[in-house]
Amino acid sequence: MKSKLVRALALLLIASVHFASAAPAATPLFDGKSLKGWSIQNGGRFSVRDGVIAIDRGHGWLRSDETYADFVLVLEFRFLEAKANSGVFVRTGPTSKPDEKGYPDNGYQVQCMDIVDGARPLGALLPYGAGVADHKTDLAAIKRAFRPVKEWNTFEITCRGSSLLVKLNGIEVTRASGLKNLRGHVGLQAELGLLEFRRIDLTQLPAEAASVP
Repeated sequence: MKSKLVRALALLLIASVHFASAAPAATPLFDGKSLKGWSIQNGGRFSVRDGVIAIDRGHGWLRSDETYADFVLVLEFRFLEAKANSGVFVRTGPTSKPDEKGYPDNGYQVQCMDIVDGARPLGALLPYGAGVADHKTDLAAIKRAFRPVKEWNTFEITCRGSSLLVKLNGIEVTRASGLKNLRGHVGLQAELGLLEFRRIDLTQLPAEAASVP
């Protein structure tokens, strides 16, 4: 009896090690020291100080050098002033609009503004020249999850197949379906606000995953 129990425990341990090793690993996209792996677009005011990416108002955007398809993107950010405005771009093309703001013209933005109501609150999806069938944002959930100016918030953005899911501080706030862009850059927007980003981790998901759980 004891030998069977020992054998069962050994098999369980082997299985747990196998699944742990097979789980996708997160890749830091920000090294805490530089903008290595990123390119500033259209004069955006992005810099690194004290282990954070700082946005000093202005326009333009910060684009990842690499492109990604299915992934979970985790970012920590905080607003340094009321109504500070930015955005997180996902599955975005490399090109920009030919105007003074110079934002992407083919992708999606997750709103990153110090506002929790209205048509474009924190965490809402804003198509930036790319098609999407449907997107819904839960204002009540945003208000429950939100942390005010100078406190750190966390986005968890999952892009899987044609679906997108946004969590704010662990609470689901936005779902979208029918995304047309299935691969693209990630990026940060400068839109006349003072903000900071620190942790930016991306976990690539298996290509066969087709929908957000």
